[in-house]
Amino acid sequence: MFGRWEAAIDAGIGLYGGLLARVMRYRVRTIAVAVAALAVVILTLGLRLRREFFPEVDAGAFEMTVRAASGTRIEVTEQRIEQVERLIREKIGKNDLRTVISEIGVTPDWSAAYTQNSGPMDAVVKVQLAEKRSHSAQEYVHLLRTAFLNDERFTGLEFSFDAGGMIGDAMNQGKSTPINIRIESNTLEKARKVAQNIQQKVELVPGVVDCRILQRLDYPEFIIDVDRAKAADLGLDQAEVMKNVVAALNSSVQFNKQNFWIDPVSHNQYYVGVQYPEGDIKTVDTLLDVPITSPVQQKPIPLRNIAALRRTEVPAEVTHTNLAPTIDLTLGVYDRDLGHVGDDVIAIVNQFGAARAGERDVWTPYDPDTRDAKPMEGSTLAVTGEYSRMNETFASLGLGLLSAAVLIYFLMVALFRSYLTPLVIMSAVPIGITGVIIVLFVTGTALNVQSLLGVIFMVGIVVSNTVLLTDFAQHIREQEHLAPTEAILKAASIRVRPVVMTALATLFALVPMSLALERGSEANAPLGRAVIGGLLAGLVTTLLVVPALYSLVIRDSQPRGPALKEAH
Repeated sequence: MFGRWEAAIDAGIGLYGGLLARVMRYRVRTIAVAVAALAVVILTLGLRLRREFFPEVDAGAFEMTVRAASGTRIEVTEQRIEQVERLIREKIGKNDLRTVISEIGVTPDWSAAYTQNSGPMDAVVKVQLAEKRSHSAQEYVHLLRTAFLNDERFTGLEFSFDAGGMIGDAMNQGKSTPINIRIESNTLEKARKVAQNIQQKVELVPGVVDCRILQRLDYPEFIIDVDRAKAADLGLDQAEVMKNVVAALNSSVQFNKQNFWIDPVSHNQYYVGVQYPEGDIKTVDTLLDVPITSPVQQKPIPLRNIAALRRTEVPAEVTHTNLAPTIDLTLGVYDRDLGHVGDDVIAIVNQFGAARAGERDVWTPYDPDTRDAKPMEGSTLAVTGEYSRMNETFASLGLGLLSAAVLIYFLMVALFRSYLTPLVIMSAVPIGITGVIIVLFVTGTALNVQSLLGVIFMVGIVVSNTVLLTDFAQHIREQEHLAPTEAILKAASIRVRPVVMTALATLFALVPMSLALERGSEANAPLGRAVIGGLLAGLVTTLLVVPALYSLVIRDSQPRGPALKEAH
């Protein structure tokens, strides 16, 4: 069996030798076909490749951000979230669903800083799927998004989904959406108008989902206008009125921390305060009946005797970026790649601001209250998030790849003592990219950080194989005084075995990774597919194109062997 296997290998090497001999008769045509194939693949397939920052991974869990109308009481929000949870259990089913946890509203305390909810109308619903499930988290997100949109029970609710998991959060700096349009301005009303105008257009972009403005400016509020003259006549000041109202609606602990009790068993300290039962204050009239007292005015008087209420609207929360108030328009992406969606969004944002010189994806927004394009001085419009980081990372990786290629070239210049031979070796790199693009396009894999890393790995493997072939050809020329064409033909027939063996060993080792059969293994699949595509194209380039180019470029302008030693 071993003898038959060796005979089959020898027969294959013989076929390769005959093919290479024919290629060497049409060297110029071979190189022209390779260059033309590279150009055609880049122009036809390369520009259509999907682009994303990191591969989409099925994390087995997802989050939903649900928002009702501003100022909705937490009891009402809880009832609506119960309907949301029921629909989730109906659509996912018992076999695939493990846990549903809902975090509703905020506590009027320091803990409010640790939730993304901005008021009682907000809720975060966290869904954990079973390990063995029939659909991925992304598929369930799409199913639920469609169900909520088409169900009249959820009219008036605003939904946003995040299925990126810990990897997505880390890559996106904690943001829940890959594209974030940020408007920094001292005038929040104008900033929100700019965001609303952009929102109306970007919602129509194919692939954009969950388009919403995070900050709301319509939270209902009552302002207590105290008649200071009446209050003074009764021995009350503004601070005393405020303390009585805060104690009624929240607790006296908010302004009086002098009263506390120490548990004699655990020795823990507990603040002691007074508070009205929450259910007792239901209407404006009951609020106006809150009794007001002070150290001077011992007899309580109702709030209505010294104050009046007026209704207004205020921001539900104010977000700051570098101390500047900020409005954020967030965009999700589904059924289309992030790169092309982001390009369309950038084209729309260009209509609402003047680009700043020297700054990428940063504009000065136009004043929305004027018809002409008048910039809002002191304001900034920027596109941030995963899309922005993707562009920066791609540029850095491209620069790194170019720098590595230049470094390798000059190292080989010193090794071969020639400027032409390293160019012949490096020629396999761009043609190898042809295979990367074809495999990524055929498999529907996006160009991302992982696939770019695969390109870098491919460059190292292809260059090492080409060096193995070319260096041996140079050695034969020195030792046997052969012409370049004869030397490369002989070197190829001898070195074809280790070159093919190295390529095949790497290829078969990467097949399991590229298939991504297990859930959660999608992150490494682009790397394996990119390396496999580059290896296949690089193998053909190393065995056919490089010998043809070597034969054309390398010339016997110097004496060889003993003659060279005598000249020195």
